[in-house]
Amino acid sequence: MKLTPVFAFSTVIFLSTNVLNAQETSNENSPEFTLNQLETAINNVFEILDADENGSITLDEIDLLRDDSDDPLSRDELASRIRRLGLINHYFRTDEEINRFEVGDTNGDRSMTREEYDNLRTNIRTHRLKLGLQELDTNKNGNVEADEFAAHLEEFEDWDSDGDGALNRKEMAGIPEFHKIQIELNRPGFELRLGAELDYAVAVRERRAAAAAATGQDQTPSRRLPPIFARGAAADIDELREASKNTFELLDANNNDSITLDEIDITKELIEGEEQLPPEKLAELRRRAEVISYTFLNVEERIDNFEVSDTNHNGTLSEKEFDLLSSTVRTHILQLNLNAFDTDNNGRIQLSEFSAHLDNIEEVDSDGDGTISPEEMRDVADFRLNMDVHVYQSEAFGRAREEEAQSQIQ
Repeated sequence: MKLTPVFAFSTVIFLSTNVLNAQETSNENSPEFTLNQLETAINNVFEILDADENGSITLDEIDLLRDDSDDPLSRDELASRIRRLGLINHYFRTDEEINRFEVGDTNGDRSMTREEYDNLRTNIRTHRLKLGLQELDTNKNGNVEADEFAAHLEEFEDWDSDGDGALNRKEMAGIPEFHKIQIELNRPGFELRLGAELDYAVAVRERRAAAAAATGQDQTPSRRLPPIFARGAAADIDELREASKNTFELLDANNNDSITLDEIDITKELIEGEEQLPPEKLAELRRRAEVISYTFLNVEERIDNFEVSDTNHNGTLSEKEFDLLSSTVRTHILQLNLNAFDTDNNGRIQLSEFSAHLDNIEEVDSDGDGTISPEEMRDVADFRLNMDVHVYQSEAFGRAREEEAQSQIQ
């Protein structure tokens, strides 16, 4: 069974939180740690990672996410996997910059097939783990033995500045491996957090399985929805219509009473604006980007990123197509959503098309008080109305931030 990356990521978060909590709760009376205690702690970590107990750690033992078994993991197996993934990410995953295209192009023919693309994330992770293993593998035999894994402890005497044979809080804070030592020393805390992470992972798995069984569909969210009624207030219908009009005017950058793809595909403009625009113009551009994100970058259908990015339709991705993948897919999604608004198919959106979903909004107002309450909104599936309410309750696309920018100028 392939373990979803969220487990690994969440485990790293818990590990990092464990470190921070250890730092925050430390005081001058914190216990001191001897070399023997550190060696015991790191040996325990080594034994967990040495799955076959042969005295060395190999790539196969740390590349857990390549397991393609469809058999569901038991709770104990899941606990072991989460524990090991957290330690693997800590000790072996490197942030060294890599050429993603070269790593993904496994046959080296300077083009990426669909199979290579589908395996890209896994291959990149394996490559990073391999780099981390090579860094620890000082004798270059392809494995990491216990002495190599604990080699950083050889600097203990340098860290122990007062020579008393133990590291106090101040001495530990000054060594490069501080975060590594902290994890080794705080494994009881890690085990407590592991339990919480495990309970959450199992609950999510069971909830999704039950929902899938009831509906016959995968319940994994396919799009990001904006927060609805975050402040718990009702939305006045007239003001909501005015907010939709204001949204349209904000997106109609050239003021020609229509919205085109060029006006919503502003990634390059936003990047350049960070350097070139004065604060008030940059604030407006960011407001546009936020509204574009909510309005035009959410899709219910799954996008085939490979097919979209293969712009010459030859069945492979060239290095240039791969480098442009993010922007190509983004533009494709923007175009899909623009088409959804563009009911007369003229390539642009007029106000009547942009706000058409509000024509019958009174039907949502079940008590007829002229507002849409949180209770009334819960049963509304129309995403555009959800977006309008979110923008409305965000003080009309960030007026507060614009006022803050203006105050900074003055």
